[in-house]
Amino acid sequence: MEPPPVLSSAFPLPPMSYIELFSNDNISQNNKILQPPPPIDGPYDLFGLFVNGIDHSEPIIRPLAAQQIQRVYTRPDDYKGELKKLCFAILTNYLDLLQIVSRSTLTPSTDSGNITLREQKLNEIELLFINIHHLINELRPHQARETLRVILEEQKQQREKTSEKLYSFLNRIVDVLNSAVYSLNDLVPKTSN
Repeated sequence: MEPPPVLSSAFPLPPMSYIELFSNDNISQNNKILQPPPPIDGPYDLFGLFVNGIDHSEPIIRPLAAQQIQRVYTRPDDYKGELKKLCFAILTNYLDLLQIVSRSTLTPSTDSGNITLREQKLNEIELLFINIHHLINELRPHQARETLRVILEEQKQQREKTSEKLYSFLNRIVDVLNSAVYSLNDLVPKTSN
């Protein structure tokens, strides 16, 4: 029996058609290097759903009511508090689900028709997760602005440090040149007219 081949790389080798596109001749000619396709303007298929282009008039994050989903949080402006409440509600509903499953999986619900208690609790947990994800997605623009602000602040501090270093080097150069001029003045004999 032959031993299995020894792997020399963690990833498979790239297809030969791509390797040939990036030869030295093609790179120097810059003709055959793959370019990204242009953005799609018309309708396209996205994960099995037909999308008719991007409508920039629509909000990026659609409200839950527009998606016909019940909103379970009360104050959309208190993100931190509402996220904590939703996490706690998910935890308690999960513990209730464990208790229901440990007793019997097919106990019918008292307020719903043919839905069992387990299915009802799973639906409640699903609704809570949808609401928590919606709240998190509403925070994304704020997070992007804050990230941009932090990046710009770091760039500003870096530029200030660079300019301070530049001025300190310039001052040292001026001092060195002044000392060189004074030492040259001492070495050069003074001529009298």
